[in-house]
Amino acid sequence: MIWIIGGTKESRDFIEQFPLKSLLIVTTATDYGAKLLEDIQEIKVIAKRMNKEEIRTFIDREKIRIVVDLSHPYAKEISENAIDISKEKKLFYIRFERKNLENLSDKNSKEFTDIDDLIRYIETLDKNILVTLGSNLVEKFKGLKNLKNIYFRVLPKWEILKKVEECGVLPKNIIAMQGPFTKEMNTAMIKQLNIRALVTKDSGTTGGEKEKKEGAQECEVELITLIRPKIDYPFQVSNLEELNSLVFEYIK
Repeated sequence: MIWIIGGTKESRDFIEQFPLKSLLIVTTATDYGAKLLEDIQEIKVIAKRMNKEEIRTFIDREKIRIVVDLSHPYAKEISENAIDISKEKKLFYIRFERKNLENLSDKNSKEFTDIDDLIRYIETLDKNILVTLGSNLVEKFKGLKNLKNIYFRVLPKWEILKKVEECGVLPKNIIAMQGPFTKEMNTAMIKQLNIRALVTKDSGTTGGEKEKKEGAQECEVELITLIRPKIDYPFQVSNLEELNSLVFEYIK
């Protein structure tokens, strides 16, 4: 069997292209990620966050031969655990890594490799801020003295909205929308809310990074980017067709 670490648009694209879907077993960290795949026939999907021991059990139980890592660029823990156990069990591991965008930064931008450093900087700002980091990092903003000036754009799911509110964010500061967002949509939102700083991830084209950066530049607002974690992937590609061919060749 082939283990697909999924939950991203690229994982769905890969699965749709792969000719032998009955050989695929897909894991996602959330039910939402699994729901995005429910219309694809033949594949087995498991929505569960797994620790190292659970991954070992899963690999043995499902007789995994190949690990195809199509997780989000910021899902560091699952990637590192999958790499370690693939080496331990001598499995073929291959990573799809989104290409970095051409550098669009200018003097009105800042980059951080550590979320805590980014949060400390955010708290020094006396202006409206739009945070587009997703819901997993919202708790980091809890208790900030300028929280009333921070807007969060998150998926319109009840459990996410509840989580954001529990962090002390006012309902008026929660933008519950599902992307993709065009540059024009980002620009309109920035102007409507009088945003003067936009916080984003280094998530590549699929994550809407380009449209956010272009919107920020057009509106001349400060761009604050959380750089993706550095992971030592043993083998990686940035092209889905190449990935598909390599995996198919390996199992022939």
